[in-house]
Amino acid sequence: MFRLEFDGLFRTADDERPASAGIMCYGWRILRGKRVIAQGHGTFARGRNANSNIAEYLALVEGLEALLDMGVTHERVLVCGDAKSVINQMEGVAGVSSPAVRSLHERARKLAAAFPNLRWEWLPRRHNRAADALSRHAFKRLRHDPARYESILEKVRTSRLAGRLVDVGGLRVYQPA
Repeated sequence: MFRLEFDGLFRTADDERPASAGIMCYGWRILRGKRVIAQGHGTFARGRNANSNIAEYLALVEGLEALLDMGVTHERVLVCGDAKSVINQMEGVAGVSSPAVRSLHERARKLAAAFPNLRWEWLPRRHNRAADALSRHAFKRLRHDPARYESILEKVRTSRLAGRLVDVGGLRVYQPA
């Protein structure tokens, strides 16, 4: 059985902009049994309609795409995350009312449909620390380069990123842990 653990992280641009602008980081890892076989993380920025739910969906989509790339569609897959709303939405228990989230939700649903033996599980945050550490690592990588970080914040502040998701630090290479 494969296990996908995912986590998203959202930080506002600053106190001057509305809370709907900022940086979204994600992390995911795939385990087979107890062994981590792949992981990834990345960062997106958005000038508006950015939030933690979108960051969680970015993590989920990236992790599902990695599973698809690995060709494990006929294996049993357990998808785990600490965002109860995302798990409930993916299980069909809750609806998606946010237009900003809807397109990512639909993308995740299409990816999940490729796995006929997929189950969902909500985890308390304390049990999702490894995926959380990857999303925090993505943020730290961005912050490690102050000039680049300030440049991205300036684009967010001036809304030059508008409603688009702009990849500002993605690591899409599926690396063994």
